[in-house]
Amino acid sequence: MRYFLILLLCTFVFASCRQINVYEKQVTFPGHEWRKNQSAVVRFDIADSLHHQLFCVIRHNQRFDFDKLWVRLLIQDTARTTLHTMNILLPLTNAAGDWIGTALGDTHYLRVKVNPPIQLKPGKYRFVLQHLMKEQKLSDILSVGMAIDK
Repeated sequence: MRYFLILLLCTFVFASCRQINVYEKQVTFPGHEWRKNQSAVVRFDIADSLHHQLFCVIRHNQRFDFDKLWVRLLIQDTARTTLHTMNILLPLTNAAGDWIGTALGDTHYLRVKVNPPIQLKPGKYRFVLQHLMKEQKLSDILSVGMAIDK
C-alpha cells in the first residue's frame, strides 16, 4: 500500500511538471477604442520549426455593438516582410445571440482558433492585427492579440 501511494504521488508530481506551450500577448487600446488606422502588433520569438496553432484573442465589454469582428492578420519577419496574410472572422455570439467566451462582469474574453496551423521557422516574428469593419473606430474593444500553441 505504501508503494502504491508513493507511485501515485510521483505520478502527480511528474504530470504537473509538463511544459506549457501556449504563449499569449495582447495590445490594450486607450479609451477602449480600436481605430481603423491603428494596428495591434505583438512579437513572438519562435524557437522551433513546428506547426503552430494560432489563436486571435479579443477582450471586449458587453456594450460592443457587433456580434462578429473581421480582422486581417499579417505575419511578418524582423525586416517587416509579410510572410502570411489572412482575413479572419471572429464570431462573438452564439446562435441565440449570447456572448461566447469567458465573462468577468461586463468584460468578455475570447480566443478563436485560426486555421490551418502555420509552420514557422525559428526566429522573431511580428503578428499584426487590423480591423476590417466599416466603422472608423470600434468602441468597447479593450484589447486584441495573439496566442500560439505548438
